[in-house]
Amino acid sequence: MKRRHGASARQRRAALIDAAVEVAAEQGMAGVTHRAVTERAGLPLATVGYFFDSITDLAVEALRTKVAADATALKDLAARLAAQHSTPAEMVGTFAAAAEAPRTDVLAFVEALLHAARNPDVRPAVTEVLEAGRDAVTAATSAAGAPDADAGAYLALVHGYLLHSIAAPDLVDPDALLRGIRGLFIGGLVERGQLDAALEIARPRD
Repeated sequence: MKRRHGASARQRRAALIDAAVEVAAEQGMAGVTHRAVTERAGLPLATVGYFFDSITDLAVEALRTKVAADATALKDLAARLAAQHSTPAEMVGTFAAAAEAPRTDVLAFVEALLHAARNPDVRPAVTEVLEAGRDAVTAATSAAGAPDADAGAYLALVHGYLLHSIAAPDLVDPDALLRGIRGLFIGGLVERGQLDAALEIARPRD
């Protein structure tokens, strides 16, 4: 990836990344072309080549940038909740709410997963993104008192919920993600013999 400095250059690069995400969400990864991205960003056609070696490099960087930002936000949230001495139940609820994502970001992410399934060259970048997501989940579950939680299971639950919510929104209960995360967390506590903590989270709230 080519590197450039200066505020103006950073703004143009960020505009390309945002545009790539939007185009991927609307047209799929195959639609992420020099022309489509630069037109969406309102920049000259040659701008992509100024910052990236290829349009694929731009698409991969867009995926990394967006997911890294979400992962960082979730880690920061976990740290704040821990510092505030929030209860595990409060942490689970807050994490579930924070795991929601805009439709555009979800669609672009799903397109990236499908693209990686068909193109082995892209898989390392997608693996890196999924590992960042797992790190964020681990930070959140550790803060809630479950440092050995199955981060992959939580992440798969979140991604499945988000995919269903944009594909068939009328069939998805808005509280389904919260219930799913609570169920995973409670099950993990029970497996470790922390029954009192599990019952505290399972107790109905007003």
